[in-house]
Amino acid sequence: MATQNQKNRFFLFLFLFLLFSSIIKAKLDLHPSDFKAFKTLQTELGLSTHLVNAGQRPCSINGVFCERRLSNNGTATATYFLRITRLVFTSKNLHGSLSSAIGELTELKELTLSNNHIVDRIPTTIVNLKNLEILDLGNNGFSGEVPAHLSSLARLRILDVSDNKFSGNLNFLKYFPNMEKLNIANNLFVGHVPLSIRSFRNLRQFNFSGNSFLEDSTEIVKSFTGGEDFHSVVPRRFIFFEDNEDSNDGEAARAPSSISYKKRRRNYYPSTTSSPAPAPAAHHHHHHNRRKILGWILGFLAGSFAGTITGFIFSLLFKVTMAMVKRGRKGGAGPDIFSPLIKKAEDLAFLEKEDGLANLELIGKGGSGEVFKAELPGSDGKMIAIKKIIQPPKDISELAEEDSKLLHKKMRQIRSEINTVGHIRHRNLLPLLAHVSRPDSHLLVYEFMKNGSLQDLLNKVQAGEAELDWLSRHRIAIGVASGLEYLHMNHTPKIIHRDLKPGNILLDDDMEARIADFGLAKAMPDAQTHITTSKIAGTVGYIAPEYHLIFKFSDKCDIFSLGVVLGVLVTGKFPSDEFFQHTDEMSIVKWMKKIIISETPKEAIDPKLIGNGFEEQMLLVLKIACFCTMDDPKERPNSKDVRCMLAQIKH
Repeated sequence: MATQNQKNRFFLFLFLFLLFSSIIKAKLDLHPSDFKAFKTLQTELGLSTHLVNAGQRPCSINGVFCERRLSNNGTATATYFLRITRLVFTSKNLHGSLSSAIGELTELKELTLSNNHIVDRIPTTIVNLKNLEILDLGNNGFSGEVPAHLSSLARLRILDVSDNKFSGNLNFLKYFPNMEKLNIANNLFVGHVPLSIRSFRNLRQFNFSGNSFLEDSTEIVKSFTGGEDFHSVVPRRFIFFEDNEDSNDGEAARAPSSISYKKRRRNYYPSTTSSPAPAPAAHHHHHHNRRKILGWILGFLAGSFAGTITGFIFSLLFKVTMAMVKRGRKGGAGPDIFSPLIKKAEDLAFLEKEDGLANLELIGKGGSGEVFKAELPGSDGKMIAIKKIIQPPKDISELAEEDSKLLHKKMRQIRSEINTVGHIRHRNLLPLLAHVSRPDSHLLVYEFMKNGSLQDLLNKVQAGEAELDWLSRHRIAIGVASGLEYLHMNHTPKIIHRDLKPGNILLDDDMEARIADFGLAKAMPDAQTHITTSKIAGTVGYIAPEYHLIFKFSDKCDIFSLGVVLGVLVTGKFPSDEFFQHTDEMSIVKWMKKIIISETPKEAIDPKLIGNGFEEQMLLVLKIACFCTMDDPKERPNSKDVRCMLAQIKH
């Protein structure tokens, strides 16, 4: 009996708490900036004439959705306010224009004004709505050009400007990483469909029809479908807008004007009723019976109770997880060792100390971090190189967008290094010996290469500070080709380096080439012929044309880079040298292809190598370099063929 009374008191207390919370929420005020902006929008859109009762609060208006947000409002004390997060005015017979005040609603996630008679331009201030996910202005009288910086709205998932009078080009379609549905049908756009929409990796539906001045978009559709007939590949990642309920599978794509707005809304948008908002004020001319009111109250209480319990559980789990992570970082599990050269974890204990790198020699510094030199304890003088990759000390949720991107990039590079050279061994690959994780950084331990990189050595040769004879260069070329052969043909899955260049080719004590820096490497399953990406990785001058133009890379991209490296070894010139800025070709690849078929091909050879008696062998390597840098990747040799051709050159 006592237990039953305790349960009753608990549920009574919970009911009173939730009721009190709902009353407090109902009394919250709309943020002053949102209130002012909405009043301006209300006037210019003509909302006040027939949709809004006199004295009605904005958040209680049908179509206005508000959510609670914490704001200091310019004071030292934080206060809760209501912020407008969605404006949905569909088929409301609006005749006004969209005011520039729309840019003041900075928490807005959805702006839907379809099926009205709104005119004039889209205000440029719309680019201030950084949280905007849905923008539907379809079937209105908008005109002019779409703001050029609309692509700054990175969270935009749905964009519909169909059935208007928009003109100008489509340069506003630059980069929308989260775009799922795009509809610009039945306007006056001119020019061509930009190739940039290939980078819209989440795009599912698009419609460009009804723009009579727009150039034919057949080619770009083929680029999405792999060149096949559109109807033969449905369903695919990219499909035209169509009504799935009324269309047969083979029915051609139709413009939205032939589809009722109700269906269009259902296909394009998620339900907006899930957004929380204060309870609307009761209309005097509506009468609800007691059963409906009771059902609404019970539903509200049940939802609030479930939300509260779920939020509490997730909050508790998050705190427990974070505590375990922090405890794990403090306790540390020791270094990850990948090589027998390090006999025991204690040999790297000095790296786990806060001042472990303070007394070490700094031998390099680049975009990914600093590199130190140290002697490996208990190894009879074996030297190691330690790359320090710093991670920001702040919690990831507090990072600026740029810092967050940099952090994720560095973490991807660390994972790539560990997953490639951490688990493979070849005489022409620089092995990863160990990985040491610290609270403020990650340390990657490698063998120390005392002769540095090929880039550094060739720079010294150009300056007259060092020498590099042809036999050594030829040996380096064979070593690089052998390393690629292992990555491409002897390892499963094949590994594509993506950043092969002289700066990433290190030279050991015997001047043997070691391919290094696998931070951009990608594993490609045997069943795939290429990988498509949204960003280009690598170094200018060494990037294959198909990767640069259509964002597709394969092992033949590494072959192109190898061809450029071979050209550098023969000519003694780098792709970035000012020499090529004064040639007609403006490129080392085009220049060496032109000179190899000229009457004086020996002019391509490094002057420091002329007269050593190996000119014919050098020209053979230069021809192999031209072979490797063919524009069509299918015409390039594989890494095994390159290694064999180089090895057959006799001196």
